[in-house]
Amino acid sequence: MSKRFLLLNGLAIINVVVNHSIGWTYVAMFWWVHRYTPLTSPNFSQLYSPDYFVLRVLEQWIIPSIPAFLLVSGFFVAFSAGRKKALEWNYVLSRIKYLIIPYLIWSAIMIIFNVLQNTTYTPAQLLRIIITGQAAEAYYFVPLLITFYLLSPLFIRLVHWDWKKFLLFTATLQILTKLVNYPLIIGLDIPFAPLFSFLNSGWLFVGHVFWFTFGLVIGSHQNEIKEYFFRIRWFLLILSMAFFIVGVIEWEWLLIQSGQSWIGPQETLVDNFYSIAILAAFIGFINTRIPFSKKLEELGPKSFGIFLAHSLFLAVAARGIYHLLPQILGFPLIFFVVLVLVGLFVPLLMMNLTIKSFLRPIYTYLFG
Repeated sequence: MSKRFLLLNGLAIINVVVNHSIGWTYVAMFWWVHRYTPLTSPNFSQLYSPDYFVLRVLEQWIIPSIPAFLLVSGFFVAFSAGRKKALEWNYVLSRIKYLIIPYLIWSAIMIIFNVLQNTTYTPAQLLRIIITGQAAEAYYFVPLLITFYLLSPLFIRLVHWDWKKFLLFTATLQILTKLVNYPLIIGLDIPFAPLFSFLNSGWLFVGHVFWFTFGLVIGSHQNEIKEYFFRIRWFLLILSMAFFIVGVIEWEWLLIQSGQSWIGPQETLVDNFYSIAILAAFIGFINTRIPFSKKLEELGPKSFGIFLAHSLFLAVAARGIYHLLPQILGFPLIFFVVLVLVGLFVPLLMMNLTIKSFLRPIYTYLFG
């Protein structure tokens, strides 16, 4: 199971890079139109074009990426705890140190990059950015994961107390959190809107708690869970395909209901159902070999370094093309592929050069 989850980590980090490359491609399609046409930006004439639907399908496909990372993290926490009903705090603190030093370094790099782009910050804003992971779009995940590590000694006890009740409780909590977000997605003015918005903050554990708990349960009851998902694997696969299709349709419906030209992507309840179905199916098909499995497993341990570094290189590549080769912006899928290659392979190259150079002693501090 451990090798299977390293494989899942490898797939998830590719999907994270794909996700943020899609985000930059949307920027090129709608907000940078003036660089390659005589039109004024923003312009949404490419909405519902063939290129847009290719990107939307890809965007829906990669939704389970963060759930996968949290599930894998929970699994290895439970694996480390073994049969004990308690988790050593030394393990928790070592995992946090592994995360926080590279996170602070890359957050500082991203803040400096933004300052060079004429962004200004107050000391209070800088503190909030670090605490909530806002230096880059993806960085909210690190404070989120640190929170789960801090909660993991308690969670391990609850899993050993009654894992079914605890899993049901966290699933209910996450479902309620996603339900109250629907009015906010379409822009309705409702009571307690600030509270509901806060509960759905990316860095806050409430809206993601099921995924980490699910990983803990799998790690604590591997054989039982694996055998059950194996028996229903084809049902899970069909269910995931159904939720995938519904998720694509749901987001377009939400966009129409909002009355806006565009709304930023947000995770919905249907997305959660799709994620649980596809992740469970992934476990159910544990004996099925995936192409390039060896390479993906090797990518798994490097996923945190790629995660931290890719945001900077995507921003540099996208802005570089904007200024130097704006014609490429007019071909969204080509622009997208270029960004994916940059976001994945430049961090890998940087990591490889670091570990083979005099910087090797600080590799862990840079990339985890």
